[in-house]
Amino acid sequence: MLQVTSSETKTKRAVELLKDGQTKKALAIFRTFRLGLTQGERRTIQIASEVVSGHAHFYQSIGIDTDLELEKALVILRSKYL
Repeated sequence: MLQVTSSETKTKRAVELLKDGQTKKALAIFRTFRLGLTQGERRTIQIASEVVSGHAHFYQSIGIDTDLELEKALVILRSKYL
């Protein structure tokens, strides 16, 4: 689990990870967010997080375009946090 120091917020840490290209770690934090995201946005981020964590096959098996979900999640995060 990622540790966030008391002097740094989860949001700040997740944004820094996203900027640094550490998508897997950034999504792991962003998927815990509730405020500021719609239910659909949260679901997209959750799927994207699971895809980069090695569970893409499951989502592909139920007909979800995992590449599209990952790209949608990144667009959501960039538009809201960068």
